[in-house]
Amino acid sequence: MSVYPEVRHYADPLEGLTVQLTELRGLIKIVPPLIEADREGRWKEISERPSDGEDGDVIDVYGDEAGAEEGWGFADFGRTIRVAAVVFAWAIFHDYLARELKRTSLGYDLSEHPALAKLVEEDVRSWDRRFDQLKNRYRDFADIKLSELTSWDQILHAQELRNALVHNQGQYTRNYLKTKLAYRPTKEDLQGFPPPVEDAELINHEVIPLSLELADAVVTQLLVAATEVREAVDDARSK
Repeated sequence: MSVYPEVRHYADPLEGLTVQLTELRGLIKIVPPLIEADREGRWKEISERPSDGEDGDVIDVYGDEAGAEEGWGFADFGRTIRVAAVVFAWAIFHDYLARELKRTSLGYDLSEHPALAKLVEEDVRSWDRRFDQLKNRYRDFADIKLSELTSWDQILHAQELRNALVHNQGQYTRNYLKTKLAYRPTKEDLQGFPPPVEDAELINHEVIPLSLELADAVVTQLLVAATEVREAVDDARSK
């Protein structure tokens, strides 16, 4: 059904999601400092090399040895990792919702009704591409309105942040700024420059600052939302 098979390593999709989101939180906290430590070690090693007077400046040697793949030694891999974590977190959360609904609401044997089975299969396949369709099916099949969950604002924020990161080169979008939890840049984010007063000045102009704190909050909030969905599903089935 989905292009995101990782949750399927676990019989309980919530358990699989919990493990993956928890590891993502570890990834964004542990890996960037390791990269910086490696760079500092490289810089130190280069600066302590004996010079024959023809090697060039330390920064030139450092950049040449790092190469283009490392942005000549200055690529913002910390942000790259945080972006990847947020994008992947949304993907597996979306997949979790689809699998949870299918598990609890579509456990029917339709082998004697091939036409109906095909319609169900096509509808389920669309859930991976269209979050709004999945949201509607929670309402139709499980009598659960996702938009009424206490974590709905967090879900929307994660979705629109992911969309901005994937489809708008990480720059602000109008839909992202419409979310209640949208993060707006501070003077510190803009390296001392005053932040724009109007949101229109941010859209397609400024990159959304994705700090460790923001990325970690997004991942954590998706786990909270997934737990709330499970509770809502269990409650609906018990009625």
